[in-house]
Amino acid sequence: MNAPSSHLDRRSLLKTMGAAPLLAAIPNVVRALNDSDVIVIGAGLSGLNAALLLEGEGVNLTVLEGRDRAGGRVKSLRNIPGNPDVGGTAFGPGYARLVDAARTHGVDLIDITPVVPYFFRRELILDDEVIPATDWPGHRLNPFPEPFREVMPWAYTNVLVGSNNPLQTTDAWLDPANEKFDIALHHWFSQQGQSDAVIELAYNTNPTHSGTAWDVSALQVFMAAAFAGMQRQLAAAGPIMGYTAKGGNQSIPEAMAAALKSEVQYNKTVIGIRSGDSGAEVHCSDGSIYRADRVVCSVPCSVLRRIRIDPMLTGLQDKGVRTLISNAINQIHIVPKKPYWEDDGLNPNMFTNSLAGMVLAEHKGAVPEDITSLTIWIRGLNAAWMDQQATGTAIAAVISDLERQRPAAKGQLEVLGYKSWYRDPFSAGDWAVWQPGQITEFGAEVATPHGRIHFCGEHTAIANRGMEGAMESGERAAFELFEVL
Repeated sequence: MNAPSSHLDRRSLLKTMGAAPLLAAIPNVVRALNDSDVIVIGAGLSGLNAALLLEGEGVNLTVLEGRDRAGGRVKSLRNIPGNPDVGGTAFGPGYARLVDAARTHGVDLIDITPVVPYFFRRELILDDEVIPATDWPGHRLNPFPEPFREVMPWAYTNVLVGSNNPLQTTDAWLDPANEKFDIALHHWFSQQGQSDAVIELAYNTNPTHSGTAWDVSALQVFMAAAFAGMQRQLAAAGPIMGYTAKGGNQSIPEAMAAALKSEVQYNKTVIGIRSGDSGAEVHCSDGSIYRADRVVCSVPCSVLRRIRIDPMLTGLQDKGVRTLISNAINQIHIVPKKPYWEDDGLNPNMFTNSLAGMVLAEHKGAVPEDITSLTIWIRGLNAAWMDQQATGTAIAAVISDLERQRPAAKGQLEVLGYKSWYRDPFSAGDWAVWQPGQITEFGAEVATPHGRIHFCGEHTAIANRGMEGAMESGERAAFELFEVL
């Protein structure tokens, strides 16, 4: 297989942009005596990006997906006005790979700059008390020290980390020089002189990673903050602060899947991967077996440990796959029967320390001020509690909690969508959570090729996170294969 020179030029360009090293000349692919050259497991952004890059170089491949759709943890609710997302909600102009994929495959992007200001306006409700922002600096429930008493709870962690982040670049979280920060975020907060009450309100109330600040490495939070800071800088260079895709962000992986020459095989739950001297086999729960020279596996560790791998993973890579968890986070999507916030005079957005967690209005209508739906974000220990309940029981408890805090909402909340990522059998959680010490121990090991198996997924990304991290990891896996096929 001789690669077209245009593709070789593109590889050289990617290399100069900081992508994984490539061979100066890609050898012809040696076809295995199997069904295809490569099997890609997973039709999320990482797997699809790897597949498209490989196919672009003439590699014959098969894509297997356990779900009945493309997108993985990027999912849009098409039954709700505005197509809100339950995974992969928005992205900045600095998501270069994702933006390029959308434009390459004909997906229209919507500039969300006009609605961004609405996102930051929220009602603070603590212990069922509505606390106006003007009252917060002197309020009895405010545990923040000077000079941070005016900072709202949802912004406090970002403010503290932003002014003390030791990472100068987004890939520095894997630098051994920063191992001293691979400690519980709670410990780092304490080192900054923050009290337990501050940590409880600023982080544990609505945590971004894991259940509490005890359960996540400060290094991961630093990396996320560095990435967000980089995105803000890139956005500041132009007029656009962010995007969503027309029809919901799931439209992007759907278009990527449609662009493949080989049709994605859906409803294929992988239960085993065998890697041998002569090739690889992938076994599915329906009894089907697929053979290829190599395998690209984009499955998160929380699910990968359920798949039998032969020969078995060993050492730190095995420990990483068996212990790296994915974030528990739930969403309830509501279309209000009427704008009840006009009756009580409060903002529909809420930050609470109760079961309802955080409520954000979706502004996806004809004009920025239009509210098309509401999303309730339930995180941390509240999400863990919900995941132990029957779905109806869990939803009813959250709705009851919201109505107690906002009596005007009683009887006005029509639930049209619910998602527990922990209960999703193909993800068992959302983004990866690195617990204290794990980055130092096996952060560089989880993506190491194992025999004929190559790994990708946002948990293997180095310099990006979220959807862009997934795209980055798929790119790296493809480059690995260019060197061995």
